[in-house]
Amino acid sequence: MKNDAIKKPKKITYETLWKAIIRPPRDEYLEEELGSPIFKIDKRKYIRKDFELLDFQGYLLKVSMIEPDPKERPQDIMPCVIYLHANASSRIEGLHVRRFLLRRNINLCIFDFQGSGLSEGEFISLGYHEKNQVKNIVDFVEKYPGVGNIGLWGRSMGASTGLIYAHRDKRIKAICLDSPFANFCRLARELTKQYINLPDFLINGVLKIISSTIKEKNGIDIFKLNPIEEAENTFQPAMFVHAINDKLINLQHAIDIFNIYGGEKSLKCSEIGGHNSKRPKRLNQEIANFFEK
Repeated sequence: MKNDAIKKPKKITYETLWKAIIRPPRDEYLEEELGSPIFKIDKRKYIRKDFELLDFQGYLLKVSMIEPDPKERPQDIMPCVIYLHANASSRIEGLHVRRFLLRRNINLCIFDFQGSGLSEGEFISLGYHEKNQVKNIVDFVEKYPGVGNIGLWGRSMGASTGLIYAHRDKRIKAICLDSPFANFCRLARELTKQYINLPDFLINGVLKIISSTIKEKNGIDIFKLNPIEEAENTFQPAMFVHAINDKLINLQHAIDIFNIYGGEKSLKCSEIGGHNSKRPKRLNQEIANFFEK
């Protein structure tokens, strides 16, 4: 998995600060890295179909649907999970979970958010605009032949985006939130203290200045990035996942969201790895079992 991190740069400048938020390193890849469009898992043949979709702002998004070969399809109507990748990542990230879902007769949709991977756009927005892109993808998936129930599986930025979006759409039947942040400014203060060790009053001043630049360039207000505000009014069954040793987004973010989440919920804390680590096989199996139910 590519990094989803605001890393400590060798030289901290004003540009590195605002770019760390809306223009982290882009995960550029060759389409060949998606692998063969026809492949097998446990002797069953699967296919990947690639699409281009215009989002709500008119940017081209790269989208892939992964499903059984029509001749080996176990049922006409099958559920589909949409994978929402992290901030410096791409749909390549979603390939790591495909076998766990496909083995349970759940199809998978992966895509590059605007400003990520091979999709158009210059910037990301940590959920602010991405929530609207998720609607565009859900609309596409709902109309895709043979799709039944729809779920969201998000990681980091994708998890926070999934939380922001889910209660807005009754078509979403279940969500997995892996490493969400509760409030962006809270996260920014934690990281700034960790990497630069500025006093609170200076951090607040820097955030206000940075917010004006970001709003000018990308039309977002970082002070309104509060996924936790959506939790109490979100009622889809949810599985929360977080690494205990996550040094980027502290486990407490997930715990705080979990505690006020409105729907049926569970929390799985991984003792293996950190924020950017691949999840253990057993944990991915638990997530896939959650969606299967």
